[in-house]
Amino acid sequence: MSRPWLLLALAIAACDGPKDVAIRVSIPGPDSVATPVAGVGLIALPYDRDSVLRALAAAAPTPRPSTAELDTLFQKFRIPFSEYASASFETEKLRGALASVKTRLDSLPRNAPEYRTLYARFGQQSSELAHAEQREQVARKALDAARANFISRSDTLRARVRLWEDSTYQGYDSIVRGITRARALTAVTDTTGRDGWAHFKLAGGPWWIYARSWDANDPNAEWYWNVRVTGDTVMLSEHTGTRRPKY
Repeated sequence: MSRPWLLLALAIAACDGPKDVAIRVSIPGPDSVATPVAGVGLIALPYDRDSVLRALAAAAPTPRPSTAELDTLFQKFRIPFSEYASASFETEKLRGALASVKTRLDSLPRNAPEYRTLYARFGQQSSELAHAEQREQVARKALDAARANFISRSDTLRARVRLWEDSTYQGYDSIVRGITRARALTAVTDTTGRDGWAHFKLAGGPWWIYARSWDANDPNAEWYWNVRVTGDTVMLSEHTGTRRPKY
């Protein structure tokens, strides 16, 4: 197909009427249960950003710097982080349970049949909470010590990777501007609400939904999505995204 015909085909595709597309973001929480995520920025792109990045990386004069040492540091740091996150999660769960029992106790007269049972449960959960708070404090101290060592060793290694990325991907913006002009389409943005949903009106296409989200179980990792839109609903989850290190 010659270039004029290509541009005409793209223009016709862009003239298709807009369609409603719903996007939902969910990631595993500290308890490994998939949970809707609010406040995630989503971008609908009229091109596959990964293919552009791969092409630029393939043309780079030098290979990507090795991340083996960084990966090892990430893995070691994740252990104290996970222990603190687990202890903190358990503490908050116990606080919530204790607050519910207290609310129920406060609503009952002391001579109520249920009061004695609830009072015993309140005492037991108060003791469990005290022990959980102690475990959380110990885990926090271990995490703070690990963080200081991690930062001192990882900053230089991360800077090396970012320098390579800045040099390798410097032509990205001009390439995608050319694609969007040719397709007469521009990126569309939205942010997920409290229920994890966002909504777009997309005309023409094809479209890809690009997004990043924090990883609740690792501060040095993120969830990444670059999913092509093929229907009226797109689910961004652990099954459609990639969990990857944040270099």
